[in-house]
Amino acid sequence: MNKFLLIFIYCTFFTDIVFAQEVKAPKWVGKVQKGSVFSVVSYDKDKNMLQSGTGFYIDANGMALADYNLFKGAYSAVVIDMKGKKYDVSKIMGADDMYSLVKFKVNVNKSIPVTTNANIEKGGEVYAVKFSQTGSATCPRSAVSEISPLDSGFVYYTLSDSISEEYTGAPLFNAVGEVVGIVQPSILNNGYAIGVKYAENLKIEAITNRSSSAALNNIKIYKGLPDTMEEALVYVFFQSKSADNDEYMALLNEFVETYPQNAEGYLKRATPLIDLHRFDEAERDLQTYLTLAEDKAKANSNVAEVVFTKLRLMADVEYDKWDYPTVHGYVDKAISLAPENVDYQIQKAQVLMNQKEYGSALEIYDKINTGKDKSPGTFYAAFLAHEALGDTATVKIAMLDSALVMYGDTLPSSASTLVMLRARLCESVGKYREAVRDFNTYSSLIGNQVNDNFYYDRSQLELKGRMYQQCLDDLESAIKLNPREPLYHVEKSGVHLRVNQLDECIEEAKKCIELDDKLFDAYRILGYAQIQKGDNVNGRKNLEKAISLGDTSAQEIIDTYLKSTNSK
Repeated sequence: MNKFLLIFIYCTFFTDIVFAQEVKAPKWVGKVQKGSVFSVVSYDKDKNMLQSGTGFYIDANGMALADYNLFKGAYSAVVIDMKGKKYDVSKIMGADDMYSLVKFKVNVNKSIPVTTNANIEKGGEVYAVKFSQTGSATCPRSAVSEISPLDSGFVYYTLSDSISEEYTGAPLFNAVGEVVGIVQPSILNNGYAIGVKYAENLKIEAITNRSSSAALNNIKIYKGLPDTMEEALVYVFFQSKSADNDEYMALLNEFVETYPQNAEGYLKRATPLIDLHRFDEAERDLQTYLTLAEDKAKANSNVAEVVFTKLRLMADVEYDKWDYPTVHGYVDKAISLAPENVDYQIQKAQVLMNQKEYGSALEIYDKINTGKDKSPGTFYAAFLAHEALGDTATVKIAMLDSALVMYGDTLPSSASTLVMLRARLCESVGKYREAVRDFNTYSSLIGNQVNDNFYYDRSQLELKGRMYQQCLDDLESAIKLNPREPLYHVEKSGVHLRVNQLDECIEEAKKCIELDDKLFDAYRILGYAQIQKGDNVNGRKNLEKAISLGDTSAQEIIDTYLKSTNSK
C-alpha cells in the first residue's frame, strides 16, 4: 500500500512540473555565447574530471561567475570557449554555498564581459543562457513573478516557470540582453535566481564568516587576496596558520606583486624562502624590507629575529652571509636607533643565551632589573641565566621571589609556573614547609584543577616537613582520584605507622597487597605493624615474604624484634 501511495505522490507533484518555454533565442544570445559565456570543467587532485557546467565573464580582466558545486572539491579547473580554446582558472575570488555561487579569475589576456543590470520589474521577461559549443538557437523564457529583498540591498527572484537543472549557475538575462541574476535550482513549477549584484559582490575577506570559510575550504584551488591592502595583510597572517606551503608562498608572491611598496610583504616572504633553502632570495627580501620600512629600529630587530631563527633551527645548513655576528649587528643597530626600547636589549640577551654566553646575558638582565623596565619576565630570564651558570638554589630562589613580587598582591594564573619552580627549589634546599606553601598557591592559581600526582608530590613534602595529618589527607585525595595505584596505599600505610596508627596502617598495607602482591614494602610495613600489635606469627610471615621479594630491611626487623622462631 505504501509503495502505491509513494507512486501517487510522485505523479501528483512531479509529473505536472512545467518548464520554461524554449523559444527562439533573441539576437543578442549568439553574441553572448561567442564571447561571454563558456564551459567550466573542474578536476580532482588526480586530474580526473569532477563537474562541468556554465560560467560567464563579468569584467574584461577574466573575472567570472559560476555555480559553486562545479568547484566543490576541485584542485584545478579550466574554461573552454566556443572556439574550443582552454584557459586555466588561476584563483578563486569568493564563494558562497548558501546560494551556490563562486567568483573566480581566468588566466586570459582579455575577456568579453556580460552587461549587468540590477533592476528588473515584476513581470519582466527573462532568458536563461547556457554554454553551447555550436550556439543554441533556443533558450528558456520565463518572467519575474516575485522580487524578494535580501540583506545589504540585494534581491532574490521567483520566476513564473521552472528552469531545467542544466541551467543552474547560468546567467539570467532581461529582454535586452543584460544579466539580472544567476539561475538557482527550481522547485516544482517555479524557477529562482539570485540577483547578479549579490554574486558580483562576492570577495575574499580577511576574516570570513563560517559559511564563506567552509565554502572556500571546500575548493582546493588557490584563493586570491582581499580587495584592500589592510585586509590583505590580515588575510595573509591568518593563512600563514592554515595554508600549505605552496599556497602560502603563492599568496605572498601575489601580495608583493600587488603592493610592491609595502615592506611587510618582503619580511613575511623571507621565512618560507628560508624554509625552502632559497637564502639569497630571502636575503634580498630582507634588505628590501629594511629599505622600505619606516621604523628602522624595529626593522633591524625583525631581520635579526629572522636570521636568528634560521641559525637556531637550521644550524646544519650553512649560509655564508648569516652568522651570529650578523644577528648582533642588526640588534645593536636597533639598540642604537632606539636605546630607550628595552625589548631590543632583551633580544640581545636572548641571542647571547642561545650562544651559551650566560654571563654576558646576565649582565644585561641585571642592568634591566635595576631600572624602571624590570618585569616578572626579566627576573625570570635572569633566573634562567643563573640556572645555566649553575648558581646556587638560594640565588635562583631570590630571582623567582623578585619576579613574583613584581606581580603585586594578587598573582595571576600565569604566575603558576614560577611558583612551582620555586617550590621545587625550596624542596632541594630542605625548605619543605615553604615548598608546601608554594604547592598550595599553585593549586589555587590554576583553580584547584590538579590530579593525583599533585597530591602525592605534595604529600611527600609534607612528610619531610613532619606535617603528618596534611600528608595523610593528600594521600587520601590521591587515592580517591586513582584508587588502584598501590604506591599511594603503601605510602599511606607507612605514614600511619610513623604516627603509631597501627590498625589504619595494617588496613592500607593489605589494600596495597590486594592491588600488587609483589610490592615488598607493603609486606615489610604490614609485618612490622603486626609485630607491634603482638601478632608475631603473621608479622614474621609477612616479613619473610618481603625478604623473598628482595627486601633488604625486613631481616633486621626480624633479628631485632623476634628473638626466637617460636615467638608468639
